[in-house]
Amino acid sequence: MSKSNKQKVIICEESAESKKNKKAKNGRVVKTAVLGTAFGLCASAIVGLSVALYFADRTVTTHETYQRQMDAVYSRAYYDLLDGASDLGITLRKIGVSNSPRMQQSLLYEVWSSASLAENSLSLFESQDDGLLQAQKFVNQLGDYSHTLAKRVANGESLTADERKKLIEMGDMADVYMKALRRIQTDLDNGKVFIGEGGALEGFASAFSEFAEPSFEYPEMIYDGPFSDSLENREAIALRGEDIDTQTGIEIISDYFDDYDIKNVEFLGEGNGDIPTLNYALNIDGLDGFVQLSKKGGALIAFNISGSNGAEQVARQDAGPTCQQNALTFLKKLGFDGMQVVWSSSADGECYINLAPVSNGVILYSDLVKVKVRESDSRVIGLDATHYVFNHRDRQIASPAVTLEQASSALSIPAVTEGRLALIPLGGEKEVLTYEFECEQNGTYFVYIDALTGEEANILYVIDDEGGMGSRTM
Repeated sequence: MSKSNKQKVIICEESAESKKNKKAKNGRVVKTAVLGTAFGLCASAIVGLSVALYFADRTVTTHETYQRQMDAVYSRAYYDLLDGASDLGITLRKIGVSNSPRMQQSLLYEVWSSASLAENSLSLFESQDDGLLQAQKFVNQLGDYSHTLAKRVANGESLTADERKKLIEMGDMADVYMKALRRIQTDLDNGKVFIGEGGALEGFASAFSEFAEPSFEYPEMIYDGPFSDSLENREAIALRGEDIDTQTGIEIISDYFDDYDIKNVEFLGEGNGDIPTLNYALNIDGLDGFVQLSKKGGALIAFNISGSNGAEQVARQDAGPTCQQNALTFLKKLGFDGMQVVWSSSADGECYINLAPVSNGVILYSDLVKVKVRESDSRVIGLDATHYVFNHRDRQIASPAVTLEQASSALSIPAVTEGRLALIPLGGEKEVLTYEFECEQNGTYFVYIDALTGEEANILYVIDDEGGMGSRTM
């Protein structure tokens, strides 16, 4: 289902399992940092050699070769910086609220590795600009601090309240750092190269001017609900029935949308992705639409109605009850039974609603269905059921070995909801039964406590857009 970035909010999520895998890679990452240093030395050698050649032969060809070589050096260093900074602020905040030594240690080593890479890459951009110098000082201190804390946690010590607070503050600094790098990316996206008159290198140092007096503003990101990007199985195990032909697909569309004004249904062709599909263009209620059916069984995989309904631009708010109910009714008609709204938001005349099936009181997050509803008339105008089609099946879910009260006591920050059972994806095809808690402390977190062991299984950090975040629905 297509959505504009302005109209969404996403959760940045990372599981304890994936962090464990990352920890195993730390040695390789540190080696990369060492290689980065060697790369920097090679870059210096390139510079010396190229300058010597330039002054020895002063040919246009040699000068262009020099520029290409140096631009490659700076580009490599810049994209290493961008990659390492992508979720640094979020990782630091997650450490600050985590109550699991294992997770803390894994995250701290990840921060240390990212900071080491950044230190080497930043050193290539020689400058006496105060902002860039302060940025270099920040990544140096961050690397040392996270490494020290990681070793302490590994020795059985606990993070103090002051250390947690400092990690969260460093997360704010990391946001300023990421914003600076994104400013440079804008120049590169507009076709600039680093070397040459008016090149990106000239503005590199000035991009870090906020570091002279950090503003601690959060970067703009988007939110699309818990586990909204998680696809566990690459086989569509929920599909049933025989393959359909194109005419049968048109008949199915007419049945699914029998209360819509449908005209000019046109078969576009087959999709040969992970889910083989039949794709159709059509006119729905006077607007252009796109419908995608599974070739096997004719299930509605996705559809979207394009075009504006003339709604005024309004601030984000929770999706209203009528929109939520119409989304539930539409899914029931399609055969999605036992669904519950787990997240919703509304902005600019459209509601975005995530729904998941509930089995014996347990929310099945792997089986999400996303629905878009037009707010003016509560019409469903979009759907994405790929998660459900990939993952939905009958499951044997074990009973919790930990009570809700015991799980709540494992939280390190205050919960604003009483908690609920949720089966969450946790890397590969693994799913874990957890208690989900929405928590507040300098931001909103979703903390998942393993219902069998009582340990932290995952922490999600909610990042708001300017209009605000969506709502979690019990």
